[in-house]
Amino acid sequence: MNGEVEYDVIIIGGGIAGLSAALYTARHGLRTLIVSIDIGGQLTYAGLIENYPGVEVARGMDLVLRIQKQVKSFNAEILIDEVVGLDKVDEVFVVRTRKGRELSALAIIAACGKAPRKLNLPEEEIFVGKGVSYCAICDAPFYRGKEVVLVSLGEKAVESLSLLAPLASHVYLVTPSEDKALAEEAKKYSNVSTYLGYRVIKILGETSVEGVVLMDSAGNSLEIAANGIFIELGFETKIDFLRKYVELNEKGEVIVDKLGATKTKGLFAAGDLIEVPYKQAIIAASSGVVAALSAINYVYKVKGIVRELKADWSKVHRQPEAGRPSALRLLPI
Repeated sequence: MNGEVEYDVIIIGGGIAGLSAALYTARHGLRTLIVSIDIGGQLTYAGLIENYPGVEVARGMDLVLRIQKQVKSFNAEILIDEVVGLDKVDEVFVVRTRKGRELSALAIIAACGKAPRKLNLPEEEIFVGKGVSYCAICDAPFYRGKEVVLVSLGEKAVESLSLLAPLASHVYLVTPSEDKALAEEAKKYSNVSTYLGYRVIKILGETSVEGVVLMDSAGNSLEIAANGIFIELGFETKIDFLRKYVELNEKGEVIVDKLGATKTKGLFAAGDLIEVPYKQAIIAASSGVVAALSAINYVYKVKGIVRELKADWSKVHRQPEAGRPSALRLLPI
């Protein structure tokens, strides 16, 4: 292995699969970086979660924050950015991001099940990180005392308002539907103006966001001055950068083996990205752990470290005590 590699593992995606993977790789001492356009992924859209083991009841966003805190306690790094390119040179992966960064790692865990849905405006790409955000939970604190536009709908709009309204001087809520219930919810905040049935047709600014142009269903437009725009419109699958390194099934899901490995050595995948029958938080988390343990063993091998993580249930061949069957025990990692 030649040259300096920045990270042992780069995890693409900040949902529960990616966070769970990072928890394991970082805890085992591997230099770990999560690259994601948001933190929490689809879990932040969940209301009350009552079926996650060990958690009696929690909002999706609260569960995300708990796991994120765990991940950071083991010194994993989190970078809010979007991966747009991936290459492998010998044993080193090179990740390219929307903001122009190039990052290197020995192993990759792709856990980017779905990416935030965009407005598909030309200015949107220019201002990512300069006033355009897809993650209120990540970026709301940066807009304390500022005016922001929130483009969202449904429960996610309610969640995002609860984060933005207490911090921003004013929030302009833009929603494409005539959601009367959402409008009533917005009235709870004295600093929120609601635009039902409107869409953003242009983002204004020189070097950063300075405002937006809205249009209603009748074609009438208006301009709003703002320091930032939060786009919270759900998720879509975006894995073009992975295609030459993985195989896909007929549904467009990444095919992995039982260890979370793809056809490319050192590239693992987890979460809703892979072919699993049920799309549930606990299943995504478990697949992230499988990929993480496999990535740890792969990195050890590349570095020439004689160590391997494994655990199996195995019969203990010993004479049982009178009246007791032979026991099973878990072999330690």
